[in-house]
Amino acid sequence: MKKILNFIRTILIGTIWSYVYFIIVNSLLIIFWNFSIISSSSWTLLNSYWENGGTIKAGKDYLLLTILLLYIPLWIWGWRRLIKVNFLNLLLAPVRWYNDYVIRKYGASSGRILLKNMGRGKKIEEEIEEMSKPTNQVKTDEEVNKIRNAIAEKINSVKHE
Repeated sequence: MKKILNFIRTILIGTIWSYVYFIIVNSLLIIFWNFSIISSSSWTLLNSYWENGGTIKAGKDYLLLTILLLYIPLWIWGWRRLIKVNFLNLLLAPVRWYNDYVIRKYGASSGRILLKNMGRGKKIEEEIEEMSKPTNQVKTDEEVNKIRNAIAEKINSVKHE
């Protein structure tokens, strides 16, 4: 199914590109040389000029010859380049440009402070490991007994007074 969709996309891009390319090149040729690619009279005039010993003298004539020789290769090159373009990015470009504009306009002078990558003293995993480790029970019992004895002494000292 993907191959069929790629084929349809290629044909659609080729059709649109061919139409646009033909209109642009034909318009340029008509404007600068009064030569139309689809007109048989233009080709007859060019053929008779060449058959009667016409020569290429000016840069303008070289440019016409270059355009006529590169007409097909540039058409194929443009088609191949357009096939590689991601048109979704082109369609979303205005939205992205507007978003960037709003960020530059309102976000640059914002009074809020953005803290990025502040990090931590210890990683969460290390903290969990430390909390889950059993503590030494003997030391804990000794500490508890010391606290109890200190409280008992305080109570006894208060009673004797």
